[in-house]
Amino acid sequence: MLFSILKSEITRAQIPDTIESRWQKYINLDNYCKPFWKTDTIFDENVQPIKENGNISTKLLFKPGDILSVKSADYSKEFTRGKDWDFKNGQLIILPQSTIPFINKEDLVFNTNKPGLSMTGKIPGTYVLFTERPFFSGLQIVVNYKKEKGERWQGPIPSVSKTKLPSTLAKLKNKQNLKVVFYGNSIEAGYNASSRMNTPPFMPIWPELIIYDLRRYYGPQITFSNQSVPGKLAGWGLEEVKNRIIPENPDLVIIGFGMNDGSSKVPPDQFRQQISGIIESVVQKNPNAEFILIAPMLPNPDAVQNGIQASYKAELDKLARKGIIVADMTAVHSELLKHKYYQDMTGNNVNHPNDYLARWYAQIISGFLIKN
Repeated sequence: MLFSILKSEITRAQIPDTIESRWQKYINLDNYCKPFWKTDTIFDENVQPIKENGNISTKLLFKPGDILSVKSADYSKEFTRGKDWDFKNGQLIILPQSTIPFINKEDLVFNTNKPGLSMTGKIPGTYVLFTERPFFSGLQIVVNYKKEKGERWQGPIPSVSKTKLPSTLAKLKNKQNLKVVFYGNSIEAGYNASSRMNTPPFMPIWPELIIYDLRRYYGPQITFSNQSVPGKLAGWGLEEVKNRIIPENPDLVIIGFGMNDGSSKVPPDQFRQQISGIIESVVQKNPNAEFILIAPMLPNPDAVQNGIQASYKAELDKLARKGIIVADMTAVHSELLKHKYYQDMTGNNVNHPNDYLARWYAQIISGFLIKN
């Protein structure tokens, strides 16, 4: 028994810290992992001020009881209350003399191609503002605030269930080695996270946030591999599962295809069959493997990528059973869009989350694994 314990401790000590740490100068990841629906203080909610008809408007998810700070999303500047902004009647007010950046409403959708800043629009002859460079993080701000008493999140809330992911939760509880594999497209690869764009606050990509959170609660014996590739669809995922997932011998596979499938209008039943094929291929080799299936966030409704993404959640639900659970980011994003601009939550203004929406990915999925 003593030898077994020592062997386990040696194994844990050999696991490298695979999550980069440039963020430590700027942000507190413990705060970033606190579920938005549970904490009274919201840290770094991204906001994109938009100017229309001479007025600059902002949208916060919750009505604030008090605003604590306002900074640029790339942490290059902190803005001053009374000079740049004020807080009145439960609203963040951008003052006339403010140096807070903004986007003009007419610059979001336009009729003339702007090289390097355009993507084809949903309506023929239109374009939407777009770039994969760290452009939007220089225009967005991050707001720290206390929720007004009684403010509640109305969207999906995850919960830990031993009947849904019994093997994974047992290994976590017993501090056994757990291998997590992420499999998807550019969203799962972390595109437009500040760490990927090499700009402050260098927040780790959301799969790494999940691993960070799991290690906080359960220990360093949790390892992971991210096999996601930008631009890919579930059909590719099925073709490559033998090369990318099975050799990893995962205990838990988090699958996040759907954004590109929806843009390509892959029929919902075909999408379900391809995800099912991935699952069955893994289970044939590892019958105890479990899965979290992600119903994707939504694309910009003005962009050509806007397709049938919202139809995939119902198909994923048909696959749910013991060992398979669905994380409904489609409904989460839909609820967020009732209260915030699309531009508050995007890194490219088309189909990638910024740090804020990426934190929702991490918090929702962690909520199935961590009771807090």
